[in-house]
Amino acid sequence: MSDNKYISIRSIGVSITLLIGGPGMTSYAETPSNDPLTLSQAVATALLKSPSLQSYAFEPRIAEARILQSGIRPNPELSIGVENILGTGEFSGIKGLETTLQLSRVIELGGSRSSRVEVAQRERNLVDADYEIKRLEVLSEVARRFTETVAGGERRSAARRARESAERTVEAVRKRVEAAVVSPIELNKARTALALQKIKEEHAEHELASRRQSLAAILGSLDPQFGPVVANLLVLPAMGDFETLAARLERSPTLARFSLEERWREAQESLALSLRRSNIRLSAGLRRVETSDDFGFVAGVAIPLSVRNQQEGNIREARERRDQLAATVEAMRFELRATLFEVYQEMNHARTASDILKREIIPEAEETLALTDEGYRAGRFSLLELLDAQKSLAELQEQSVANAAAFHLYVIEIERLLGASVDGDAPRS
Repeated sequence: MSDNKYISIRSIGVSITLLIGGPGMTSYAETPSNDPLTLSQAVATALLKSPSLQSYAFEPRIAEARILQSGIRPNPELSIGVENILGTGEFSGIKGLETTLQLSRVIELGGSRSSRVEVAQRERNLVDADYEIKRLEVLSEVARRFTETVAGGERRSAARRARESAERTVEAVRKRVEAAVVSPIELNKARTALALQKIKEEHAEHELASRRQSLAAILGSLDPQFGPVVANLLVLPAMGDFETLAARLERSPTLARFSLEERWREAQESLALSLRRSNIRLSAGLRRVETSDDFGFVAGVAIPLSVRNQQEGNIREARERRDQLAATVEAMRFELRATLFEVYQEMNHARTASDILKREIIPEAEETLALTDEGYRAGRFSLLELLDAQKSLAELQEQSVANAAAFHLYVIEIERLLGASVDGDAPRS
């Protein structure tokens, strides 16, 4: 793989530009028999196998069932009635029996059936919007866990380098002790520092294992079936200014859903209005009179008396909920902008800290360690000065990983809020 090959990867679009196999900090979580895992591959796997998405995929089918149910007309009713039976005199026994066989059906008025279907269809649109939001949340979580796994690998690599440096220091001190240049106490101090670095490396190892397990879970696997998780955290994508990003919030899935909910509320109000007109029942049938063995045709119509509007409360509730929705949208708009502003500021801070560490502080710390190591071997610096330089560099490298990872996590959160890539060009996957 070329050292200069950049891959731009987006999930919702999470645009974390990855330098595969190039210089810089690259995480390799060791599973030699498996292929490396990139963010785009993780996203593709999640879309196919994520348990959360597979569970939510039933919701559209459930909504389709509601549409089917809402369009079903009332079934006709067949009734059999008997009169003048088991009485006295001429009505004793079944002498005066009259049997009526009747078929009746409810006729729905006011367009209530079509209104029910409209409500169910609008609800189906809401389910689609909710699925899109759920999908974005899952893909954001995949990107977050992927980034944390990469960061865990970087921390493990940094701990390994610190341990190797401590081992070289132990060897250098041993030679000076054997040459009777320094006291054996210094060798004990060097060995103590090495033991502490081994503890840190072990801690980084099990943290990385936990991150890989967490990533595997959202990809629909009980155990990590993927190989090295690779990405260069130090490649920080360019970001637009805050106002440009804030203007795109209006197209975010969260706010777009409210327009669909508004139509659903309107359909509910229309349904309540349609139900103001009561349904009528038509019936027709045959009547047989036992005494004369004759048949007669019977028919009837039942019309409920609209003494009171039975839908008054439902109509009022539907209207109140529409008004409430307008207030909710406005409140959500303010909250989204405030959240975006906060995340944007933290992202910029993470970028600034990462850039200063990379350009200024870490190179100086590396130079300090090299000079101190050389000076210790020449007897110009003490062991404590060498150990302090090693500790300082290790801590700065850890901080560099933390800042770079934080930047990418903030980008992921911004893109989740926007529902699209921060560059505005990439389509949502």
